[in-house]
Amino acid sequence: MAEQPPAALVATLERLGLATAEQTARMGRRVRRLARDLPRFESVWVDALSQARILTPYQAAQLNAGRGPALRVGPYVILERLAHPYYVACYRARNVDSQEMVRLAAIENAGARADAILGQLESLAARSKADSPSGFITDVGTEAGRIFAVAPWVEGRTAAQWMVHHGRFPAEVVLEIARAMLAGLADLEKVGLCHGDVSTSSLILTDGGEVLLSLPGLRSILRPEEGYACADLLPEAYDTLAPERIAAGTPPQTASEIYACGCVWWHLLCGRPPLAGGDSLAKLRAAQNGEICDVRRYAPDIPAELAAAISACAEREPSRRPESLARLAALLGPSTRSGKEALADCLARAGRPTVPWTTTLRSVKKSNRTPFWLAGSVCFLAATVAILWPVWHAHLLAGRATTSASAAVSQSGHNNVALGEGRQCGVGQAIATVPSTSEQPPADAVAVVPAGYQQVETRSVDLVLAADKPLAATSLDVRPGQRVRGPSGRRAVIFVPQAGLVVDKENIRFENVDFLWHRIGAAAAAKNTNLAMVQLRASGAEFHGCSFQADETSSAPVTAIRWVHPARAKEADTSLPCGRLRMADCLFHHIGVGLDCHTVGALAIEVKNTLRLGGGPLVRLDHCPQADEPVSIVLEQVTLRGGGPLLECLVPRLVEQPGEISVLSTACAFVPEPGMPLVRVMGAEMPLQLLGTVRWTGQGSLLAPQVPVLAWRGSGDGEKIVDESSLSIAGLVRSAVGFAGQPSADPAASRLIRWQAPLQSADPPGIDPAPLPPILR
Repeated sequence: MAEQPPAALVATLERLGLATAEQTARMGRRVRRLARDLPRFESVWVDALSQARILTPYQAAQLNAGRGPALRVGPYVILERLAHPYYVACYRARNVDSQEMVRLAAIENAGARADAILGQLESLAARSKADSPSGFITDVGTEAGRIFAVAPWVEGRTAAQWMVHHGRFPAEVVLEIARAMLAGLADLEKVGLCHGDVSTSSLILTDGGEVLLSLPGLRSILRPEEGYACADLLPEAYDTLAPERIAAGTPPQTASEIYACGCVWWHLLCGRPPLAGGDSLAKLRAAQNGEICDVRRYAPDIPAELAAAISACAEREPSRRPESLARLAALLGPSTRSGKEALADCLARAGRPTVPWTTTLRSVKKSNRTPFWLAGSVCFLAATVAILWPVWHAHLLAGRATTSASAAVSQSGHNNVALGEGRQCGVGQAIATVPSTSEQPPADAVAVVPAGYQQVETRSVDLVLAADKPLAATSLDVRPGQRVRGPSGRRAVIFVPQAGLVVDKENIRFENVDFLWHRIGAAAAAKNTNLAMVQLRASGAEFHGCSFQADETSSAPVTAIRWVHPARAKEADTSLPCGRLRMADCLFHHIGVGLDCHTVGALAIEVKNTLRLGGGPLVRLDHCPQADEPVSIVLEQVTLRGGGPLLECLVPRLVEQPGEISVLSTACAFVPEPGMPLVRVMGAEMPLQLLGTVRWTGQGSLLAPQVPVLAWRGSGDGEKIVDESSLSIAGLVRSAVGFAGQPSADPAASRLIRWQAPLQSADPPGIDPAPLPPILR
């Protein structure tokens, strides 16, 4: 007897236009095979239809969840959910009548703005019929309280998806993408529209080398204002947001579109967004206050005209950016045939044989009718193709690159002559040199830039400290982003006086510098309770290969880094600041507190391959973080030997909704002195709310036995150990450990040689002593 599908399922499928009754009935044999002795539930029929590819996996999941009717939106049936864009639910759908594939955006719960949104979308669709720009919304409607907007489907991948699998784009390909983007955006500018969501997730690239920005104008209608009150999206949704839109809440304009273009091209060239941010609030702060560094730092092979365009687009002041998209398009020039071919080749790089030769071998082996000589030939051919394909493909790309380089060199000869004679070409445009084909462009290379927004490049030169004698200083004459280091292959020593070394410039990077604390008596210490070797008054800094050491005869413990941000307290009342501090290959010896944080806003602290010998906490927070002040501490190969704790948080007053404190530790060794906890909370009352927001994750980190994970110290002298079962802890294993020697002998003496816990790697946790600074005598 033939299996009969459930009548309710058949009716639903026919109503949605997904399958007829005959198609569903033909699944009877497959249903019997899937169900075997189990009842033929409706879900089994849905799975059978999915296996036969009559239903998509998304449709099958929705039907099994009882949400089948939601698959039909007007005359369209949804096929799958798209990962992008981030600000609205978007689907690949099919018109039931014409079978045409479309991109469908469904707006749920529009609320009081529903009528206004619908009217604006209808106006946008009507304009698309008159002007016909590419990717425009062509149909708008409502269905069961949902507003939907439809655009023609374009087969391709977003630039964000491509970079996940292949990394950054070649420079000549980004130039072609930029030219194609500007052609479409200039068309929108002509009809008085802004795209509003220029990003790598809206940038669609087809296999034929076409470039399209999807759903222009939609985000401008749905989210006309962006800012801290609208931080409900993923951080990636704010990658290209212009600073003025966050500060003033203005809708997208030409200046913000140009800024977004610069961010997208920077992202394509470098493989990551130009501004960092671990969550939405941090991303918004970075977008409002952060500076985008020179793209040539990470992509030295970038064409000169593209580097100049990105530099001009990324200006924080809108008035210093190009005045129009058409002007920017004229700067970069039109798309070229060679550029389109390079883009098509780049997108086809994943076109190498995707089936492993071992799969071919297994397939041939399973066939009993395949002659042995034919099986051997097929396997040999598959192996040959798998080996020679990368070589041939690389040779082809090298040939194209050589051709392009020859053309660039030929052009540069004419440009150099023009520069030498001091001529000018056109109105407001100056001819300048084109960088050579070497890896690093000349420091003074400037592209053809309209004079209205031509910028003078300010390249930070390293500040090299003398290594023959110690330097005594309370401050250094540095510029933001500058690197302070010792001579090549040697270390520099800074004697830090009682006032400490003041660092008030942004993103200073110290390399191979030993900070040495002068002796200080108890009387002097009583007068100054903020003793610190480095007084950091900026949002971020980096310390690589540095040491913070105090003379053992000093009677007062000193803080290594006292971090105060923002430097003026009133700034925190009008903004949401954020800070980031990185340390790698550092040493703390005979120091009180390693990093004393007097900061407001989101914090990100990264410590890698660092040794902490004795002393107080490695990180101290001066207050319980608020809900909008998440603290992220990332530790890798960190050894805490003696002293402690690792983290100390002062709670002068209770907070109803404290922010999250997340600790990610990888291959660390925590061996504080006996009785010292790993994390200590200090306050008059037990902050139960804070305990629920501490998250510890990671892998391969060791904690000495009998060391409590978290303890609370109140007004008395004693500490209360917090039950570990109430904490969120992962990747932390208790184990007795053995070190190579005494703690103060040398960093190599703090290398782990024995431990008892099983780990995923045979390498010892804790520090690698080779790159660490020496202990000064």
